[in-house]
Amino acid sequence: MTSLLFGLGAGAALVALYSFWRSAFRIENGNVGVLVRFGRLVRDATGRVTTFPPGLHAKAPWVRATEISLAERSMSLEEHGGVIEVLAPDGTRIRVNARLRFHVAQDRVAAFLAESKDAVEELRGLFRVTVREQIARFEPTSADLSAYTALRSRMNELQQRTLEALQESALHEYGIAVIAVDYLQIDPPEELVDALNAVITAESEANALVARTALQCLQRSLAAAQAVEIANAHALAVEDEIRTVGHELISLAERGVLRDYVDRRRAEVLGHSRRVYLNHQPTRSQS
Repeated sequence: MTSLLFGLGAGAALVALYSFWRSAFRIENGNVGVLVRFGRLVRDATGRVTTFPPGLHAKAPWVRATEISLAERSMSLEEHGGVIEVLAPDGTRIRVNARLRFHVAQDRVAAFLAESKDAVEELRGLFRVTVREQIARFEPTSADLSAYTALRSRMNELQQRTLEALQESALHEYGIAVIAVDYLQIDPPEELVDALNAVITAESEANALVARTALQCLQRSLAAAQAVEIANAHALAVEDEIRTVGHELISLAERGVLRDYVDRRRAEVLGHSRRVYLNHQPTRSQS
């Protein structure tokens, strides 16, 4: 009898301890807690889902506590990242990679848990659809060369349009507050990339050729300028020499010895010559 009573007491103690352990739950910082009773969210008298802030709380043992993170999260267009192909307004296939930043709205926890089986994955699908729709509707202006250049040059406007299109739907349908949309990559199709690379390469080679030609022309211009300076200096030297000789000849003429100087110089020149040619004019015969 004593052992039976001891067993009953021990069992009751274990049940009480287990019930006590099941009657308390803790919510970590940055999270919010809700209670689920027999598969249904516990609501207050007004019909709103009861939420619990971070800390230690009590509940009935048969009620399950669920913890939801309110921290900011991000997702890509595809589950494992990567890009998707989207049609631009002019029919060009654009490769796009973008990320969505969001968090669970604390006052819409019921929608996040109850309105869909997997709110985050369904939000990803809504994100892809919205990106395709916004890019398809993004008409280029007269200042844009094409739909692709419009998307690249006005990316901030595209991000804002996508954000505004997502915010209301995400909050109402999934209880998620969208913070921002970031377009990480907007690239043309592969064949257009090859064409653009060829154009860029040709342009680079043309620029290099122009630069080399300009350098050669500059070098030649500098060489020509130096040659002109040398010729000018030589001409000035010859001019000075002629002027000096002229002054000396004038001085000799004034002293009356110019004829003697010329005869002596002619004799010196003829004396050093190996052969002398005389300019002899034949006389005409008189008839």
